[in-house]
Amino acid sequence: MKNKLISITVAGSLCLVTGSGIAGTAGENYFGLQYGYGNYDEEGISETYEPTLLVGRFGRFLTPNFTIEGRLGTGLDDDTHMLPAFQNRDATLEMDNMFGLYGTGHFNFTESSSIYGVLGVSQVKLTASLPDFPGLKSQEENSSVSYGIGVDIGIGSRWSLNVEYIRYLDKDDFDLDVGSVGASFEF
Repeated sequence: MKNKLISITVAGSLCLVTGSGIAGTAGENYFGLQYGYGNYDEEGISETYEPTLLVGRFGRFLTPNFTIEGRLGTGLDDDTHMLPAFQNRDATLEMDNMFGLYGTGHFNFTESSSIYGVLGVSQVKLTASLPDFPGLKSQEENSSVSYGIGVDIGIGSRWSLNVEYIRYLDKDDFDLDVGSVGASFEF
């Protein structure tokens, strides 16, 4: 899956070079919000944690096919699973916050809709805890190269809806993927 996602991201980023379509106007800004559903996997833990988050996006079209984008996110819902490694006690994962900086290459498939590839760097703060032991918590901040793919569907002269899949953290022993839906406004 990792190699497939990298290939898709690289292909999407090549839109910067090809100049196909007009995804935006150079110098134009945009702001958006996304609701994301996370998928956190860690080596040695059989359960997959699925916290949710809200992400704000702010970007600027440097060319019609390439943007620089900043993101800031916060966790909404934690996820809890019973883990045999902790004597069948519940363990909770909370996504506290995330931020990052990304480049996106766009390829228009209609006048107002595009497929895009995302490549950048993210920092994510996570908290793991055992609800049976309220004082026992572990917070970690991790940064990583991030990559993904998305689709923007224009619904007006300035609005678009989007669907995206991105790997915010890609570490040797754990990763965090997020599938999200959202909307953005160009100004």
